[in-house]
Amino acid sequence: MKGPFQSAVALRSTLRRRLRLDDGRGHSRFVQRTKWTLPAVAAALLVLVAIWPQLQAAFEHIRFVPRIDLSEARRLRMVQPRYSGIDRENRPFVLTADAATQTPRASDIISLDGPKADLTTNSGNWVQLSGDAGTYQSEPQLLDLYGNVELYQDRGNEFHTDSAHIDILNGTAEGHDTIDGHGPFGHITAEGFTLYNHGDVIIFTGKTNLVLLPRAKAIE
Repeated sequence: MKGPFQSAVALRSTLRRRLRLDDGRGHSRFVQRTKWTLPAVAAALLVLVAIWPQLQAAFEHIRFVPRIDLSEARRLRMVQPRYSGIDRENRPFVLTADAATQTPRASDIISLDGPKADLTTNSGNWVQLSGDAGTYQSEPQLLDLYGNVELYQDRGNEFHTDSAHIDILNGTAEGHDTIDGHGPFGHITAEGFTLYNHGDVIIFTGKTNLVLLPRAKAIE
């Protein structure tokens, strides 16, 4: 009968034999797989080296096209646009702005940043109207100004209001917000105005207050 010590020694020897057997089988499987894997990898590398020039040429012709938002594509924007023309009486005018954006759903309406219209009067004088923002309809040649609207005449007169509607084709303009101005004639405030002949004639409407300076020339 074997004692405890002898049984332990026999168990240890058995475990060692099994571990050697498992290691041998694992090594055999690894060697067997390597025999198939290495030639396959080598063949793949040879094929890649052979066709690489063709792949490189194909990659050079590939162009990645960014995704375009059609709504943005229809929203055309121009920086510092300039449009010049003549009205029905052959009076020249020039319309400029800091930027112009075409309205997506109304191609005839253009939104303007910092619009400015320069008009020539029948008498050859010059009038300028400007605002913070505006809209322009090119077909009827209608310009609407909004925010800090200013009207300057080369006679030295200037007027300020909040909005103005300008019919460039007919050389007229009007506003229905409070307007105030000053010049060599003095100072004037009114509830609105109407402009004719590209600025040769300005009529102030509503309640009006006029303060004339001494020896001031009459308003033409």
